[in-house]
Amino acid sequence: MEEIDFLSGSDKPADVEGLSRLYSMTYCPFVHRIRLILTLKNIPHDIVNINLKDKPEWYLEINPKGTVPSYVDSNGETLTDSIVIANYLDEKYPEPTLYNEETKSRDLELLDHYSKIAVIFKECIYDEDKRQLEEIVAEIMDYLDEYEQELNVRQTPFFGGGSPGMLDILMWPWVEKAKALPLLYKQAADFDKERFPKLMRWIIEMKEQPFVKENKSSYEQFAQYMETVRSGKPEYDF
Repeated sequence: MEEIDFLSGSDKPADVEGLSRLYSMTYCPFVHRIRLILTLKNIPHDIVNINLKDKPEWYLEINPKGTVPSYVDSNGETLTDSIVIANYLDEKYPEPTLYNEETKSRDLELLDHYSKIAVIFKECIYDEDKRQLEEIVAEIMDYLDEYEQELNVRQTPFFGGGSPGMLDILMWPWVEKAKALPLLYKQAADFDKERFPKLMRWIIEMKEQPFVKENKSSYEQFAQYMETVRSGKPEYDF
């Protein structure tokens, strides 16, 4: 079950026995991370979307920061950070496991480095980075070199090995939304695909995963949504 966006003044939807709940916003990449894991691990849950511009009062009791995602387990435990939620779900529902112990420390290091790309992306979509898109993409490509080299070292289609692991999943939402940048900037991205053959193959393989397909997000709709955010009147439902 997925609810339409809840606003201030709305009543909190009743809990459903046996289901965990993901508090969400459709276009949030951090929420997208958790959707992917919930689907992959086949965890029973429902989804409640929050209007982040006009939050319901009851939601601030669940997450005083008012951010998403928030995850409320069927046992009542509440978590409010995407990486914390992801690790919690992997520990509680170990099949399929999302970490390879031999590469886990390196995965965590790469995930930490990936936050630099996420910050650049955020500044771009909110129109805070006034550089030409070509310059921004050049910086992103420099960061991506590390991930291309890592796949070359591992010689596997995914960072997780023969199937997607935690790093693959937590990186994916930004990759899927990347094509929104040329639409928002109204400039060609000029991304050098030949520089990243391993990552290009990784993208193709990720797109074919059933759990990725089930949670696919339209980059065109994401760009439309961000245009409304930039105008000061975010429109959550297209």
